[in-house]
Amino acid sequence: MIKKIYFILIVFLYFSPSQANVTNTLLLNSSILGKENLEITATPLSDKNQIKNLKLDIQKNKEYLININPKLVRNNKNRPPKTKFKGGAEEIYDEYANSVVFIGNKKKGGAGSGFVINHKGKKIITNWHVIEGAKKVRVWLKPKNLVDERYMIGKNESYIANVIKVDREKDLALLDISGLPSNIKPVVFGNFDDLKVGETVFAIGHPGELIWSFNSGMVSQIRRNYKWEYRDSYHLANVIQTQTPINPGNSGGPLFDKNKKLVGVNTFTTEGENLNFAVAVNDLTDFLKKPEKKIKENKYIKKKDKGPTWITKKKKGSKKNSIDIKFPNAIKRDSDKNGITDIWFIDENKNGKIDTAAIDINEDGIIETVAFDANENGNFEIFLFDDDLDGNADRAEIDEDDNGTSDIMAYDYDQDGKWDKYKDIS
Repeated sequence: MIKKIYFILIVFLYFSPSQANVTNTLLLNSSILGKENLEITATPLSDKNQIKNLKLDIQKNKEYLININPKLVRNNKNRPPKTKFKGGAEEIYDEYANSVVFIGNKKKGGAGSGFVINHKGKKIITNWHVIEGAKKVRVWLKPKNLVDERYMIGKNESYIANVIKVDREKDLALLDISGLPSNIKPVVFGNFDDLKVGETVFAIGHPGELIWSFNSGMVSQIRRNYKWEYRDSYHLANVIQTQTPINPGNSGGPLFDKNKKLVGVNTFTTEGENLNFAVAVNDLTDFLKKPEKKIKENKYIKKKDKGPTWITKKKKGSKKNSIDIKFPNAIKRDSDKNGITDIWFIDENKNGKIDTAAIDINEDGIIETVAFDANENGNFEIFLFDDDLDGNADRAEIDEDDNGTSDIMAYDYDQDGKWDKYKDIS
């Protein structure tokens, strides 16, 4: 739902009634296209027949839903407007607590935090010093009973994560993990350059034995090219100085801004009161762009024999993404203005109106959401989501009355192309 809200805000920006001719203007004006330094994965969005079939499949299910449950089709004339975003720190924890993991390093005999990102499938980010000396570490997800560290380790199963890349200088590490539940949501990256002194930021981590603690504090200062050291290692990175309480066990956990976006990786403290530091998210982005060790088995974006597979792995040696090749007139958008294209508006039937859109929220080369505007009125009525990042749409949201707010959620649990469950979310 949050992805959809985020996306709708962007869509409204370009398709409001006061900008009725904006699509034609954008299609014709190539000077508005921003810099691109991202190659997205090849996607059957370039296959018109598949897009047509997906639309028909969604439409059939809409008709079926209307027939079997008329109560879901409501008269919205007297319905009060819905609040699309309530705000508040509690929403940050509710949305991303399950994205934070507990990491145990047997080699070092220590523990720390980490969080799930979308980087060629679901991966985990943490600090280098959390996994120092280990090739594999144990990872625990948030348990139902938040007692303490010992209780969790003794009562809950763990995952094995492989260390696939480290940057000792920036104190960052990337872990590969498989088998995570589909409801584990990757964090959304923000921009370090937009952060301001005095802004409130939020941390989730495991200080001491107090697992999944949630803290907040003010940004005290932004320090670029900051040097620090541990007992036997020296480090350099852009960091955020914050009053958010950070203690042993918080290392490697996420630091969020008020917009629920990742702005840093909680890393270290210094002597004194409220002197805590997080490595900037921009340094993390640079770290992810660097080459990593090869993984023997591709455990992400598995191709299904059946079902609406709409994301595939990027072809080896490909220098241009398939949307650029198949849809040369697609309107590219860099929504957060960081030089990376994250939205593509497509005029599939070439009539001068946008009817399809794709979004790469995390800017990691994978499109997580595809939207369709069947009547080309500027409001996207159908959204397909790949929540588990395996290359298949497993959830859909439908704006039945075309008023800009989702009314129906559909689920395809076994990903066979048939919707298994419908839910009224109006």
